[in-house]
Amino acid sequence: MNRATLIRGIQLIVTLTLASFAYVLYSEIHDEQASLAAGLAHVRPGWLLVGAVLALQEGVFGGLRIWSLGRVLWPELRVRTAVTSEFVLMFCAGVTPGQAGAAPSQAAVLVHGGMRLVDVATASLLTASCTVTFFLLTAAAIFALRYSGMLVVQGGQQIEWLLLFTVVMFGAALVALIAAAAYPPLLKAIVRALSVPLGRLLRAALLGARRVPRLRARADAALAAPGSTTARLLRSVDEFHQGFRIYMRRGKRAYAAALLLTFGFFCSRFAVAYFILLGLGIPTTPSTFVSVGPPIFQVILIQALLNFALYMSPTPGASGVAELGSNALMSPWVQGAFVVPYVVLWRVLTLFLCMFVGGVYVFRYLGTDVLEERVKQTEAEKRALEEAARAEAARAEAEDARGAGRPEENAGRRRGVG
Repeated sequence: MNRATLIRGIQLIVTLTLASFAYVLYSEIHDEQASLAAGLAHVRPGWLLVGAVLALQEGVFGGLRIWSLGRVLWPELRVRTAVTSEFVLMFCAGVTPGQAGAAPSQAAVLVHGGMRLVDVATASLLTASCTVTFFLLTAAAIFALRYSGMLVVQGGQQIEWLLLFTVVMFGAALVALIAAAAYPPLLKAIVRALSVPLGRLLRAALLGARRVPRLRARADAALAAPGSTTARLLRSVDEFHQGFRIYMRRGKRAYAAALLLTFGFFCSRFAVAYFILLGLGIPTTPSTFVSVGPPIFQVILIQALLNFALYMSPTPGASGVAELGSNALMSPWVQGAFVVPYVVLWRVLTLFLCMFVGGVYVFRYLGTDVLEERVKQTEAEKRALEEAARAEAARAEAEDARGAGRPEENAGRRRGVG
């Protein structure tokens, strides 16, 4: 694996994310002539520190969640490894469109920590089910509040479509997870159906990789064993199903704890906005009616609604969507000179702070050649398994040959006796 190329790619994505964030901020300042100094005139650092601590709790609670689920299948999983994997997930989620790099990055850290990939996949899918459950319950609560007139926000029709799309997408994801776990033939049928088009793409990629001297040996080995990837995936489906059966027997408490941690870290993230208001000296009571309940509950509710838009955003780190959506939904609290200071602090604490911590782990992870060592270790394990399989085949062939020779030997003995 070319570590330098990987690092350059990550640096490029981070640069694009920061550039888009800076452009949105510049357009806000230029269009509204907001005064950053005026907005920060009455700043209260203590409340901002509380917000920073709450923002970091997302990584801690998320790590404890994957630790609680992962140790059911692998009791040796360490808390430090799980928390590290969560911060790495947050970094890669922030620098990839649609948070596509989140799950693979966390899996890489957990596998390097000693956990089997199939166990990581099982625990990760259960983690995803906790997140999906939280989103569905939140969307249902927002629907109920809006239809009863107890929640009023800007962008009525757009909000309705956003909530509907969220419910459909995450509801379908939850149904698919349950069906795949309960009925493995369904997941196997999907794997076989996708193996044909994806197999062609993989073969084309391997043919291209053969032109690179460093990748030629691996590409030749993969081309010499067509269908091996599909076979491994089909075996993993059975192991995946067995892992879920283990959770059904002795993982119920771990799953309940993971659900509670899910609610804990999302509420911690959403509450950051409330403490930013306190830190900037902005009144926490909205200028117009938003919802029933105390101000902190109202802010958390609005942040939960904004979170749906962030998850659907196609841009890395939801740049652009986050800033514009926050300005619209938080307008009952944040106005005038406070718009830019609030957006800057909100993005720094809810995204870039945890991304910075995760980025430190990522570049340390890459800088110590861990990825290359892992690739070499995997190749060594694969060679050892192949040699063991050849030795077993040779032994079986020798036993068959001896078995085939014994009838003639016995017949000769009988003739001699006669």
